[in-house]
Amino acid sequence: MEEALNNWGPLGLASLAALGVIVFWFMQTLRHDARLQRLNIRVHVNGIRGKSTIVRYIAGALREGGIETIAKTTGSATRLIHADGSEEPIDRQGPPTIIEQIRVLKQAIQPETRALVIECMALNTEYQRISERRMIRATDGVIANVRRDHIEELGYELEDIARSLSNTVPLNAPLFTAETQPKLRNILARAAEDSGGDFIPISADEISEEELEGFGPLTFPENLALALAVVKRHGVPRDVALNGMRKSRLDPGASGIFHHKVEDRDFFWINLFGVNDVESAQINLDRINRWADSRAKIMFVLNNRADREHRTIQFAQMVAKSDYADQVLLVGENLDALQEAVKSAGLDSATAFIPTATVEPADIIAQIGASNNVIVVGLANIHTTAADHLRDGLEQDDHAWTGGRIDDERQAR
Repeated sequence: MEEALNNWGPLGLASLAALGVIVFWFMQTLRHDARLQRLNIRVHVNGIRGKSTIVRYIAGALREGGIETIAKTTGSATRLIHADGSEEPIDRQGPPTIIEQIRVLKQAIQPETRALVIECMALNTEYQRISERRMIRATDGVIANVRRDHIEELGYELEDIARSLSNTVPLNAPLFTAETQPKLRNILARAAEDSGGDFIPISADEISEEELEGFGPLTFPENLALALAVVKRHGVPRDVALNGMRKSRLDPGASGIFHHKVEDRDFFWINLFGVNDVESAQINLDRINRWADSRAKIMFVLNNRADREHRTIQFAQMVAKSDYADQVLLVGENLDALQEAVKSAGLDSATAFIPTATVEPADIIAQIGASNNVIVVGLANIHTTAADHLRDGLEQDDHAWTGGRIDDERQAR
């Protein structure tokens, strides 16, 4: 008998411990559900390009409309945005996990908070579903667009990526998208219908030239249109919403233009490191090329990451096919190993190297041998020592360029 009791003792303790864990998670779930129920508006933003910007636009518009709103982005630098518009980085004690969404909500939601705008941080398709169905339960779903990126997790074909992203379609709530390809729209529309919600496609054409005034020169009008459609549903007038969106800060790492004067020449640095699929980058580059016409020579900086070399090669192939690449500079990691791949992409004669310590515009101009105005565009990857060093040297706030829309500048010449 004594021996039996001794054997049952550890089992009983283990059972009590397991029961304690179950009770703990049950109570945590109840508390999380109670926090969600206090929020009349819960916007879950997914997609490939522009998610962080869209989160900031929607949150800014809701705040301007008098709705107490908090937001969280998961871009190149994760941020918690408070109801007064102030923000702080997310302090992580290890690798990012979707549990972060619950922890941040617990920290940020106050009794007066009425709206949450949050960027999906999951890539794994099942985690995306858990994020929406268990953690956010959105009143408004957004899938900004479908591009070929994160193919290891989402699939290679665009149709597969659209289906993967559809895991965040909310139940019995509208889904907004600015995706334009009919076959991809159809996939998203079926997912919305199957989930009991309306499918609401948005077009960049819904934004007028006048409404674009006051935004940065690389602003995508479809991002504005998405945000306007969401906040209109919650009673925010269009002019009020646009005013709030214009006040929104750029996301750290977002595309920006910085102007430096080098003797009598203009040096423009355009950071597209965070635009890491070639389709979206090409759209930006076409606009930059129109703006640069007769204004300056265009140079490219391809930033290579050792774990994203295939992406750098894709960008090298894109640049090689363009007819406006005057020179290409390689920076980052594993450059020696990358040389042959870049040669095969057709960039051998146009390729140069710059040392990571070279961040002064005059030094870069000397390196590339330019004798006139220069536009240098950073592409392919974000966050290498070389790229961070370049950005630190070129992206000071007092050099941020806000000279109006690109097409307006071109027409004014």
